[in-house]
Amino acid sequence: MANCLYVILSKGKYHLPIAYLLILSACNYNQKMLGNKNNATNESPTRAINYLALGDSYTIGEGETTQNAYPWKIAKILANEEIKFNTKVIAKTGWTSSELLQALSQEKIAPNSYDIASILIGVNNQYRGQSTEQFHEELIELIETTQSFLKSSKKHIVLVSIPDWGITRFGQSSKKPQDQISKEINAFNRVIIQEATKYGLPYINITESYRENGGNAENMVEDGLHPSRYIYKEWAFQLSKIFRELQQL
Repeated sequence: MANCLYVILSKGKYHLPIAYLLILSACNYNQKMLGNKNNATNESPTRAINYLALGDSYTIGEGETTQNAYPWKIAKILANEEIKFNTKVIAKTGWTSSELLQALSQEKIAPNSYDIASILIGVNNQYRGQSTEQFHEELIELIETTQSFLKSSKKHIVLVSIPDWGITRFGQSSKKPQDQISKEINAFNRVIIQEATKYGLPYINITESYRENGGNAENMVEDGLHPSRYIYKEWAFQLSKIFRELQQL
């Protein structure tokens, strides 16, 4: 504006009114354009992260409200003004790994649709007495199918261990001894660890901490089997920490 005033004063007293109007108009226009340019530079576009959560009752938060399930709690933890976290859940109570695979085939998800994914599956395989060999084959297929949905890195899939339901009120009333349930859960989790290592994927062990506190009354919903919001919150914090590292948030 100082430069504009200098030009106006140099025009002489007879032409000052007309010169003032013309030049002041030009100055205002230039400043407006400069301001728009600065605003465009300072404003950063909203970053969107698309998250795919695959699983069973543990993923949908059976017995809790949707917003208390861990996929939605992750979105809440990571949400801020710069990041839009879009969550898609494909899960159902009672699903085995084969049923999850079947559901994925019906979804017809386009390639490169998601930035990050998590898989928590296998407890119903164990509960129904299915073999770890079958689970192993289906877990590999699940991993490779999920990789086809990811955008940049095919390693942005977090594998989550299977909680030990034997420590719950439901588990303690089961005909199968609690120690046998634990041994079988451990066997299935070894398969998950093996594939996480082979594919170079992040792995979260939620089983041990769940064995310590999952049986507490406040950590179970009314059915005496599924976790309450307090457990899901713990899982969400563990997953969100890895998501931050993978997405460099």
